[in-house]
Order: sequence, then structure tokens, then C-alpha cells
Amino acid sequence: MDDQKFFESLRDMAGEGLKLWESPSVSVGVVKDGKTVFCGGFGLRDVEKNLPADGETLYQIGRCSKAFTAALVAILVDQGKLDWDAPVTTYVPEVRFYDDFTTEAVTLRDLLCHRTGLPRHDAYWIDGPCTRRGMVENLRNMQPAWSFRSNWCYQNTCFVAVGMLIEALSGQTWEEFVRENLLEPIGMTRTSCFVDDIAGDPNHAEPYDRVVPTDLTGMTKIPFLKSDREDRAKGIGAPYGPAGSIMSTVRDMLKWVEFNLNDGKVGDKQIISEANMKELHKPQMLMSTPLLMDYPEMDFYSYGLGWFLETYRGHKMVEHGGNINGFSALTTMIPDQKLGVVCLVNFNDSFNTYATTYDILDSYLGAEGGDWHNRMRTFIAETFGAILEQNKGGNSDRIPNTTPTHPIEAYAGTYRNACYGDIVIAQKDGRLTFTYNKQESPLTHFHYDTFRIDDVHALFNGMTFSFETGKNGKVEAIRFGIVMNPAAKDEIFTKVEG
Repeated sequence: MDDQKFFESLRDMAGEGLKLWESPSVSVGVVKDGKTVFCGGFGLRDVEKNLPADGETLYQIGRCSKAFTAALVAILVDQGKLDWDAPVTTYVPEVRFYDDFTTEAVTLRDLLCHRTGLPRHDAYWIDGPCTRRGMVENLRNMQPAWSFRSNWCYQNTCFVAVGMLIEALSGQTWEEFVRENLLEPIGMTRTSCFVDDIAGDPNHAEPYDRVVPTDLTGMTKIPFLKSDREDRAKGIGAPYGPAGSIMSTVRDMLKWVEFNLNDGKVGDKQIISEANMKELHKPQMLMSTPLLMDYPEMDFYSYGLGWFLETYRGHKMVEHGGNINGFSALTTMIPDQKLGVVCLVNFNDSFNTYATTYDILDSYLGAEGGDWHNRMRTFIAETFGAILEQNKGGNSDRIPNTTPTHPIEAYAGTYRNACYGDIVIAQKDGRLTFTYNKQESPLTHFHYDTFRIDDVHALFNGMTFSFETGKNGKVEAIRFGIVMNPAAKDEIFTKVEG
């Protein structure tokens, strides 16, 4: 493709995407045949200050961080310190799962390709008071939704466990190890694992979200996601760091893409062996359904080690997206075309990253008719509407004209679950409130002893849960589908006496 024509088409694509998705900015990078053909930004990294984005603007990349954690394991495998298929307890005996069989059998390969049988179980750590070790120790309290190795399901805590294993073997924090073994050798000088580094940088993107999360219009600036445990001065990263804490720029991420397309080599130095780079980029676990929409342009979905592996218009595609409060990211490679695309957006859960990336891929592959922005906008509107209905807890099943079986004050108290910690139910002005991880939300009576969380800014908005009465006639537990996965069992929170 003629570079000048590409730049002109990209400017039009990016501008259209910003309007359609109401995104503040998008920064884009493209490498082809070992050459950076574009690295720049469109729109505003800070709307209030009218500051433009460019190729050096810092964004949070969320779960794109997982590929870095998997690459660190590859380095340790090259050094003979790890084996992809040895039980994890060989190296870190304290890693334990809900059942003994999984504990004894689970390997690094299992953890890195999401096939442990665990659903996401994320709510406990989002704004929760956990440490990295605490997150890993919590694996033993997480109920599986499927049998071991029978189903693919994205799981963040397993990557945190990999990070802790890296720390145990290296004697360094995950943050130190990723900097010394990947970021510095690759030349990613503006990439960091600490929120203070992005917030204090003069060229950073501010995070944005919808004014009302249930509305698909409007925009407001939100705070950076920063764990209470993170301390840049002491070198203490976010507990979830190995699963999603990296901040980077398009220019730095293009270096990462080149490193991957070049089979683990930087210049004349082989950082990771070609054999283990192929392991990272090789399908390890089939996915029964696509993570996003079912594209006719794709006919194969799988997960490698820290990467999604798919086909796109007949070509193998290696990619991973990332979403974290106020930011969306996507890193994509078509290896047989020596083509890589990085797309970073400072807007929460924005699929502008996918639409823009696929438009760029089509430009290089000579494909037409993708219409990715409009197709994805339609898909997201339909999917989001369906999720809202699902989270209402099935209002169509609501039984009208019922009342709670106990006086309102009988429901108040602290309810505890081994995995998720405490839910506090309190009575305020004749109405119950629900508090979890510092977020207090009002409750609305649904029917009988079932209540609905009514707070558009809460993680569980629209969801219902039920109080359970014991043989003694007293309220003694809460049954709650907190995992937010239809395959997962409800969690029981037992009332704490006293």
C-alpha cells in the first residue's frame, strides 16, 4: 500500500471512529515488514485542557499486560528454571485450588491459557483490600464452574499466581523483573507498571467513561484505577499487576509488537528463544464461542499463552485487548504479513480499538466491505441491552404484591463469604442498603426475601440476591450470583453473629 494513501485513509478512519464512539482520543501505530509506517494520535488526551494525543501519549493497557507476564515465564523456561507442564506446586507449594485434583495437576500452561475450570471471580479484588499474595491464596476459595481443562474462561487471579511464582523464583518483584528482562532490553523507555508514573507524566491521557454507565451517550472524566496497596516509592505494585497494570505508549508498544514479530529478538540479541516464542503464539485451548461478536471473517477461536489466536480473512491473527477504568487497548499481529497494529483509547470499554484495527488490517489485506465501526456499534448496542435485561434479575419473573417475610431490621448485619469477604446490609431511613468493597448502594424490594441493587454507578447495578432463613426462623445467609456468569454457582454469604 502507498504510505501517503494509507495516512490519508487512516486520518479519515480515526476521525469517523472518534465521532461514532464519542471517544476523546485514539492513538494508533502500525508496523509492516520491520518498519514503522505510522505512529500518531487523533483527538484529545485531555478534553478539559484541550490537549491533543500523539504517539508518545501514555495510556493504561489493561489486560494486554498478560502477554508480558507469559513472556517472562518463557524467559525462565529458557533459563531452565521452569517447565511449562510441571505442576505449579513444584515451584510454589502454597498455590492451592478449590479441589485437590486441580491443585496437584495444574501447570503454568493451564494458568496462562485460562483452562483451570474457574470463572472470572473478579468482584472480590476490584476496589478490594487485597494483597498480591492474598489474591493467590484466595484461589482455594473459588468455586469452579467447569471441570479442570474442560472449558476456556478468562481468569485474572491465575495470572496473578503466575506473577507470584515469577517473584518466588527470581527474588525480584514482578515489576522489577518485567522492567529488567523485557522493557529495558526492548527499549520501552516510557512504559511503567505504576499509576503514579502515568498520572505524573506531562503527556498522558486522562481516563473517561459514560456519565451514566447504563446510557450509551455522554462522557465524563473518571479517576485512574489505583489500588490502595500500590506504593511507587517502595516499589510495591498493584496486587493485580501481572494481570493488567502496565501503562504504555503507541511508540513503545510498536517495539513490543516488533519483538514478537521478530520471534523474540531485538537487534542481534535473542531475548526469548524462537521455540518458546512459538509456544506463546500457538493455540493452547480452543474457545467454544468468540469473546466478542461472531465474525464471518473469522472461523477459528483459541487462546495461546497470554494471547488470543484467531484467523482473520484466512490469516493467523495474534491479538489481545485490554480494558481498565477509563482506557481500552488492542495489540494485533498478522505474522505472515509481518503486520502489527496498536490502538489505544482513553475511554472505558471502547470497541473503537477493534473497529479501527480491523479497518487498518483490511487496508493492508486489500479487503473491502468491513464497515467495522457501524457493525460493532450495532453489536454493542444489542449486547449491552441484553446484559441490562439479564442483570435486572429477570424482572419478568417478579411476583407482584409480595412482602418480605421478616421485619426490615432483621435483614441488617454483616454477611461473610470465604472468597468474596463481607457484604454489609444496613437500615437507613426505613430502607436497606448494600455495601461491598466500600461501595454503598440502595436496595429495592423485588419479591419475598429477594432484593435488587439500584445504583447506576455500582458494579452490581440491577442484580438481585436473596436472604435465606434458617431452621430457627432467623435470617442467616445471602444467596448471590456475584460471579456474574450463568455457568457459575451462587455464592453463599453467612451472617456473622455479634
